[in-house]
Amino acid sequence: MANRAPISPDAKVKVCSGHTRPVPHIAYSRIIEGTYWFVSSCHDGKPMLRNGETGDWVGTFDGHKGAVFCSCFNNAATHVTTASGDYSVKLWDAVNGQCLNSWTHPHCVKFVDWHRSNPKIVSAAMDKKIRIFDTENYNSDVMEWEGHDDQQKMSVFWGEDSNTIYSSAADNIIKKWDIRTGYVTHSLKMDQLNSVEYSRVQRTLVVCAGKTVSLLKPEDLSVSRDYHVSEEADCADIAPDGKHFAVGCKLKAKEFDVANGEEQESHKGHHGPVFHLRYSPDSLTFASGSEDGMVRIWPTTGIIRKPMDDDDR
Repeated sequence: MANRAPISPDAKVKVCSGHTRPVPHIAYSRIIEGTYWFVSSCHDGKPMLRNGETGDWVGTFDGHKGAVFCSCFNNAATHVTTASGDYSVKLWDAVNGQCLNSWTHPHCVKFVDWHRSNPKIVSAAMDKKIRIFDTENYNSDVMEWEGHDDQQKMSVFWGEDSNTIYSSAADNIIKKWDIRTGYVTHSLKMDQLNSVEYSRVQRTLVVCAGKTVSLLKPEDLSVSRDYHVSEEADCADIAPDGKHFAVGCKLKAKEFDVANGEEQESHKGHHGPVFHLRYSPDSLTFASGSEDGMVRIWPTTGIIRKPMDDDDR
């Protein structure tokens, strides 16, 4: 990081308080009419909707009776789904905060994702099963099948089409499924698998395993790039513009250059491990959720090191 530009006065970290327990997940909306939002899931059972640019509180989805582990928006950002330790996935009106429906599971639900072009959501629960629900027909038949041999660290994501999903768990296996058959079409075993994220914009899976961050091709789960970092990589995401990727390393939120893998920034401020981080849809910031119950919005290195006008020097 030698010969770096000075820090811009516009590079301000936003701190979002309000939660009382750890924050395990951040979910951004798309940019809608010039703005965007994010939902912070929390073990206090009260996921919060915030303005994505300012971090200002907009509302709280109140109704879960257990920890909320994951949230996601529909494509229009009009609705939100949440996955909880109270054995349910809930559907919310993102405008008025009303709970529209609740799907009961036989165990804690750790992950949920919404398809971008149809009304289906997919969940991963601690009974090791993957389920698909229809948000427009609450009473329709539920598709379900056994996902992994280990129920810990389960995550699940829709692919680009309506027939593909990706899943991972603490059995250290990443799977690509064809939901028409319920069979795995591709799989990849990675030792010390910590987390998997899917970037629809970049069409890549971002994987943390030990001290390595890998980018996988969604077509066949082959590795397109490996980046070796100096500390254990607990979680990671790639910016929508594809220029940088961010990594949660214990108490730090770090940012790296995709082109050469060099560390650009190392942010400190959390008082507990970083559990999850996601880039904003405009690639100008990324938000981190931590065990300390705080959400911090960090400016990206392009904002931090942008050239200053003579009046600012």
